[in-house]
Amino acid sequence: MKVYISSTYQDLVDYRAAVDRTLRRMGHDVIGMEQYIAEGGKPVERCKADVRVADVYVIIVAWRFGYVPGRTAPTPDLRSITEIELAEAQASGKAVLAFLLDPEMPWAPNRVDAMGGAAAAGEDVLRLRSQLGTDYLAGIFRTPDDLASQVAAAVSAQGLTRHMVDRVLGETSVASPDMDSFAKGEIQLSDSSLISIKNMIRSAGMARALVLQIDAGERWWSTRLFLLASLLRSLTSVRQVVFCDISGRFAGMASPAAIMDGLASAFPQLDEFARNLRLGVGTSDIERETDRQTLAWNQFVNPATTVPAGAFPVAGISEVDLKVGVRPRLLEGWIGERWVSRCIRMEGYDLSMSQVQQIVDSLLPDVPIQRARKAPDAGVELLVVDRDAFALELAREWVRSGLPRSSMR
Repeated sequence: MKVYISSTYQDLVDYRAAVDRTLRRMGHDVIGMEQYIAEGGKPVERCKADVRVADVYVIIVAWRFGYVPGRTAPTPDLRSITEIELAEAQASGKAVLAFLLDPEMPWAPNRVDAMGGAAAAGEDVLRLRSQLGTDYLAGIFRTPDDLASQVAAAVSAQGLTRHMVDRVLGETSVASPDMDSFAKGEIQLSDSSLISIKNMIRSAGMARALVLQIDAGERWWSTRLFLLASLLRSLTSVRQVVFCDISGRFAGMASPAAIMDGLASAFPQLDEFARNLRLGVGTSDIERETDRQTLAWNQFVNPATTVPAGAFPVAGISEVDLKVGVRPRLLEGWIGERWVSRCIRMEGYDLSMSQVQQIVDSLLPDVPIQRARKAPDAGVELLVVDRDAFALELAREWVRSGLPRSSMR
């Protein structure tokens, strides 16, 4: 990856050199002040352009604020060049990794703005450190080797983010009108809604998870959720159904089997349907199995349906009388301890080291994640990560890059 290193220079030259050596040894393309000095200057527009083409923006701050190029401009700009670079990284949606010198670390007075004697000296760097510590902190360092190790680990995590989390392991929208008509309970499943269901099953076939949007009970019927879970369990590799609210935010997660078991326990008639369905001969063909289950469903909830020879008896119930509008609290009650109510919530687009650790240490084999969409897009997206595959990829990355095995922060 292209990694942009931003910091003041003279006070951190040894620290920058250690980071540069480590990242280059890992095979990354490092962009930094050393390159500008060799070229005889550091033009602001060139710096901003380099930030825009980088994959990761690393900012290192001790106790100096740095050069302010716009101080004497007709319209003064009192930001340091480091702040200007940070603003460019934020505006272009880059991963920002901030590393701050340990406040307890002894530091030469001539490398501390606050020791300069001028009024309010040091306030700017304290403000910058506070902002970075709140929004982007990736590590606190003491020595050059300590910093290099932490930067290497954090940049490695960004590589894993690209290779693992960006691989959305099963995300399928069900917001189409045809799917809506199925979810809200067409009494007799029509040809158009069957086509929609079959297309959805095909697209979800090898996916790890399916995302469904639910609201206050108007969007999905419990009966249709049960039928969908039955189809997913029979015909796809979907291991989890992730539920989101109308804003797309995580509401909960459960497996198709857990959904079926929970609803069958809450509604004995659905358990009867599942038992009768198992009496028939299933198939892995999407067309035939979808037709078999939906025909059986129509027979089950619509006594007027003609029963072909060999079909199981009609229950003589009405789906309208049986259904309940699906809401998160009801789902949690129906599914019980198999309902997953928490996820890893990423405020930005990229994983922090602590979130990498949360994935590896998760008790769940399928880890739900909610993250902000990459700028300039707004909103959030939901992902499900395979914990074991992620951990294996993490181990491979450590071996490949030759990183020291320091503990993740």
